[in-house]
Amino acid sequence: MSEMYLAAYLAAATAADLKWQRIPNELILFGLLTGLAMRAESGGVRGMLSGILSGVITIAVFYIFYMIGAVGAGDVKLLSVAGLTAGCTFAAYTALYSLFAAGAAALVFMVIKRQTHIRLYLLFSHIADCIRQKKLIRYSALEQEGYLHYALYISIGYLTALTLGKEFR
Repeated sequence: MSEMYLAAYLAAATAADLKWQRIPNELILFGLLTGLAMRAESGGVRGMLSGILSGVITIAVFYIFYMIGAVGAGDVKLLSVAGLTAGCTFAAYTALYSLFAAGAAALVFMVIKRQTHIRLYLLFSHIADCIRQKKLIRYSALEQEGYLHYALYISIGYLTALTLGKEFR
């Protein structure tokens, strides 16, 4: 039941991201409250507390991607819904597979646009700047190309985790 709910929820979030280039906070709140109710139904107060902890840990871990500009705040919050509903481990698999999917799409984009050399140069220059300044700096090359609908890749990551047999909790 939780798997079907989360698949439908991520589909709605992806549709919102594709249409409005953002994931509305109302949709995030709905996901959090519904996920919390599902946790309460299956595990009582202990299930709710476990879900809240999983959601908070998910935000803490993936906040770094927001800080460097790789994803938007809505994407981090969307992953927190996955964490609350499915648990930290499953959310981590979802995020890992979403990174693979987005990376593959970026690679295809670079090859089609014949920008592989310049993109790799910009990436390694950015990494060198971070090391030189000893801090994380937002990756500005991402902002030059327009908007990445990362909710789509989160959905792909989720479906990949389900397909590969990763179980909730």
